[in-house]
Amino acid sequence: MKHLGIVETIGVAWMTMLNEIVNKGNKTMYTDNVGESKQVKEIVGTSLTIKNIVLPDPIIEKYMVQEEYDWMENNFTKLGTVKELFDANSYASKLYNYMSEKDQIDWLVSRLKCNLHTRAATITTFEPLSDEEYIPCVSMIDFYVDNNRLDMYVYCRSLDFGCKAYVNLVMLYKILKMIADNIDIEVGDMNLIVKSAHFYDKDKEKVYNILNDYNNQ
Repeated sequence: MKHLGIVETIGVAWMTMLNEIVNKGNKTMYTDNVGESKQVKEIVGTSLTIKNIVLPDPIIEKYMVQEEYDWMENNFTKLGTVKELFDANSYASKLYNYMSEKDQIDWLVSRLKCNLHTRAATITTFEPLSDEEYIPCVSMIDFYVDNNRLDMYVYCRSLDFGCKAYVNLVMLYKILKMIADNIDIEVGDMNLIVKSAHFYDKDKEKVYNILNDYNNQ
């Protein structure tokens, strides 16, 4: 596991990950969901801490693709299934109606209100009885109060930094802020652990154009 350090803002985290993949990543065939195998550039085992997150993020505003952003935002905010992901439940359904039974965010707020010092403020997006063809990329989210600030720890089995990963981070931050506001505490850091950080060959030109512009500012 390689720790890429502590960075300011989600946009800088996105660029840091992309630079690392371009400079240190390996070309490989990436097999993810059932029947999918595509060429990627990938790093296995990275972590990163993001501090001082503020939205809107100027780097994301400059380089985002609106269609990508809207798709992932809908995934995190609209209950139901996602056609493109083998009709798996959306992140919103997994978070607010887990296994059609539990609002995990409401449960988490209640748990933290009862005990700010709990080491078990943990939720998951993995629904093992139904998640077979598609296993969620953002797999486990954990929260920890440190110095009266709410930190988030996120384990991601896989994130595509050439396409929608930056939107995942934005939506995760919004969840962090919502929970912090509900328990009347300051927002802390976001700590990422990513098993597979990659981008697909189809996005190679876009990635290199973004990095060329960003690195030469």
